[in-house]
Amino acid sequence: MCNLGSNKKMNWKKLAKTFFFVASLLCGIVVSIMYTKLTFIDWPYVFGCIIFLVIALLIPNNKS
Repeated sequence: MCNLGSNKKMNWKKLAKTFFFVASLLCGIVVSIMYTKLTFIDWPYVFGCIIFLVIALLIPNNKS
């Protein structure tokens, strides 16, 4: 029989860590573009960048 689910294990911690790093990077890019083009900072993106970065750093990356 074909059992595709048992051969591969999804590493959810790595996926979540990558997602939060990418979200933090995107928020940082938006903040830098807004600041360089319009000379003001959009504060929700700054807070989002900080929060996503902290969450990504707090997720442990233990090898099981």
